[in-house]
Amino acid sequence: MTGDDVGLVADIGRQSVRFALTGGPAGIAPRDVRSYHTAENATFTSALLAYLGEVGLRDAVLPSVLAVAGAARGDLINLTGSRWYISLSGVEAVLRARPRALNECAATALALTTLNQSAFTPVGTQSTRLVQPGGNYVVVSIGTGLGVAALITGSNGRLSPVASEAGHMTFSPNGADEEKFAAYIRTKGQASAESLLSASGLVAAYAALAEGGKTVGSPEEVTRSNGRDPVATAVVRMFASYLGAFIGDLVMTFGAWEGVYLTGPIPRALLAQLDARFRHRLEAKDAFRRQLGEVPIAIVNRSDLELMGAAAALHDS
Repeated sequence: MTGDDVGLVADIGRQSVRFALTGGPAGIAPRDVRSYHTAENATFTSALLAYLGEVGLRDAVLPSVLAVAGAARGDLINLTGSRWYISLSGVEAVLRARPRALNECAATALALTTLNQSAFTPVGTQSTRLVQPGGNYVVVSIGTGLGVAALITGSNGRLSPVASEAGHMTFSPNGADEEKFAAYIRTKGQASAESLLSASGLVAAYAALAEGGKTVGSPEEVTRSNGRDPVATAVVRMFASYLGAFIGDLVMTFGAWEGVYLTGPIPRALLAQLDARFRHRLEAKDAFRRQLGEVPIAIVNRSDLELMGAAAALHDS
């Protein structure tokens, strides 16, 4: 697709979808952004048609990239934790052009290649590096779920996104609080990394460590009460500590020595808690302790990364 063409991009999550246009005289940055909730639209296609009607493009031929919360495989894509599904052939019938589907975290990873230094807040003392060809990087997105993707430099010298379902790897507890949390989660199902490293994970962790005492209704209650409520403080400490261990494993898995980027509202809320305990768990891999100690970690200060990445993918195709 050339920069003169107008295309459509979408960020399709568990509870809502955001659509935007890209390209044409206005450039590739996503514009005309609209959000639609799954509770208010029976299908993804009905939300898409509503958006096209609002922007006056019901009869247009629109190339598109869809960033989806799930594995972007095959023609029929099931969204993780959502009643919606995406039929690429059905979307093609509406847009009159075959869409490309991309895991939402892979789209987020691509967006990082378009950002400058001001978009990143370093975690700790290591200097933040721009994402550029020649290195390997990992992106960890923490919100309603846990997303993981890598950017890998290929033999052609270009960065390519690699989607994963690492958030569903088995939770491996270390210490009394993590053991208590794992036991609590196992009464409801399998314990995964996402069981803790997500919005619902913070709430579940509070219930586990409160042991039948007070409960909370939102992750914001946990993060706001940190330092004042002993249970919330223990939850945040456990969350940050396990996040460090999880990131250390990801760096070694993908060879992402050039950097790790955290996105989503929860890392931004917990920046001050990503302290020595977080770094200790990240580096606690005997054979690679020194190398892990040199890996820069940064929080990304943007909330539109999925649409930006989808636009980058569309205009690079």
